[in-house]
Amino acid sequence: MSGDGSFVQHDPIGIPSNDAPSFFLPTAQGGGCITNGPFKNFTANLGPVVPSLKYITPNPDNVTGFGHNPRCLRRDISSYVSSHYTSDKNVSDLITQNNDIYWFAFLLQGGLFQNNFLGAHAGGHFTIGGDPGGDLFTSPGDPWFFLHHAMLDRTWWTWQNLRPAERTYTISQTITINNTPPSRNATLDDLIDLGVNAPPMKIKNGMSSLAGPYCYVYA
Repeated sequence: MSGDGSFVQHDPIGIPSNDAPSFFLPTAQGGGCITNGPFKNFTANLGPVVPSLKYITPNPDNVTGFGHNPRCLRRDISSYVSSHYTSDKNVSDLITQNNDIYWFAFLLQGGLFQNNFLGAHAGGHFTIGGDPGGDLFTSPGDPWFFLHHAMLDRTWWTWQNLRPAERTYTISQTITINNTPPSRNATLDDLIDLGVNAPPMKIKNGMSSLAGPYCYVYA
């Protein structure tokens, strides 16, 4: 997957964003283009939308951030983030100490970043950081994204399978991110909009790795 980016002096990273930070992550030793491995000449094309690095070339489409904006793939790998938010203990505690789906999901997602907390989801993103990896909206532009989200799926799958009869089809929270703007509770019959990738899918059809369109397990 290649490694860190070359070192570029940069500011601490604002969480959840540089424009509205609740706290800051200390600077790491990357921030520049990847210089070795299979992705050293990889091009990121979309974004930035909410960049974690302040010196990334702005997107020509300043409304959506999805205009064509070719640039090198940058990383800013942080041992601070990985040791504080995505360690084995962080993940095992998340799985074993939260019996309710609300708290499991809330803490997985960072708990609104209260008390300088990132959670496993954002913690994984900012372990790699850089551009587009540190941008909520365009992070899939770094191939590492898919390994990270497979691990998040495995974490949820493990939590479900501790009590599969109770947990496989349990959901919580509303239909807007962090309930902003305020909205009703989600149901299993609500649709997931998959955009250009596939037709909409009911949430209940995406809840089990052995039902609906899926047939897989994790080791």
